Amino acid sequence: MTTLSNRQLNRATLARQLLLQRTAMPVIDAVDLLIGLQAQTTNGPYQALWNRLDGFTPAALTAAILDKSLLRATTMRSTLHLHTTPDLLSIRPLVQPMLDRTFLSVAKSRAASADRPAVHARGVTLLDQQPMTAGELGKQLAQCWPGGDPLVLAQVVQCLETLVQIPPTRIWGHGGAPLLSRLENWLGRGLAEPIELQHLTLRYLAAFGPAGVSDMQTWSGLTRLAPIFESLRPQLQIFTAEDGRTLFDLPDAPRPDADTPAPVRFLPEYENVFLGYADRLRIQPPEAKRQMPMVNGYPSTFTLDGFIAGKWSLSRKKDMARLTIAPFTPLGKADRAAVEQEGHAMAHFLTDGKASIETEFAPVPD
Repeated sequence: MTTLSNRQLNRATLARQLLLQRTAMPVIDAVDLLIGLQAQTTNGPYQALWNRLDGFTPAALTAAILDKSLLRATTMRSTLHLHTTPDLLSIRPLVQPMLDRTFLSVAKSRAASADRPAVHARGVTLLDQQPMTAGELGKQLAQCWPGGDPLVLAQVVQCLETLVQIPPTRIWGHGGAPLLSRLENWLGRGLAEPIELQHLTLRYLAAFGPAGVSDMQTWSGLTRLAPIFESLRPQLQIFTAEDGRTLFDLPDAPRPDADTPAPVRFLPEYENVFLGYADRLRIQPPEAKRQMPMVNGYPSTFTLDGFIAGKWSLSRKKDMARLTIAPFTPLGKADRAAVEQEGHAMAHFLTDGKASIETEFAPVPD
């Protein structure tokens, strides 16, 4: 078996994830290819697509959300994703057992004496009257179960029911707590048959390969996938990682040369290319991992030569915005200029071109 270095895996991953160069692809096709986008924050999917699509505008993504071609709901790893409608309808039922386990292990003890089916039924009744935020849903449920934690009571409904975050919340330029609607009320139909695991595995490899069993399990939240990979082995190409792990891939999938130039990219706080693997050395070198402790999520990062090289943040006050770039290691003059140029472009995008951008580089940690 051929051994692939982390640098080779990096270039393959960037190519699959549309991060090696921007492409002229419709928004819906890109979201379909990537099997959804991380969507814990309002602007996360917009930033992800700006990094990937040539000529992308927020209006293009907003239009697809408004016409219900794209839906935001809880799926893989019990986290929010923005999916094409067919993907949400077929992936959610596949991961439902995982969602059940997650709730039972994390929140069951905090639900007091509330009966889950009864809470679920009451939640459906409330949401059939009108969309509401999770906070309002929990508050109204607590009127029936005073001993229960409102947050957990709302989570019972969110676990057992496919709730979609709908406009006017969760679209570009609109803040506030997301409004939740039952899938059936928003879309006019319910879930479909679960996607076949073999088909989902092939799609995962197309978007994230070469990858191992543990990588797909981390990405999806599903377990015991080794037999699925083994059943597909005759039609896959097998590689070995630097550390000896077995990696699977589609035979004809792109695996660019390790020296292929990789542009600077400013990644959002939650990003597919980072969260899609158990072993993240292909994108997160050791020095980056040491400086990226998870505190209520991971920070927004930027890449240099394809690998995470630092953090960034953007603060805005009226018509002024400050972009703070914090490299993990010292940057040479050319690299510093490339990082500043791309960071300025991202800041310009995030402010709709309506703010003057000031850039500052934070000191490199000792």
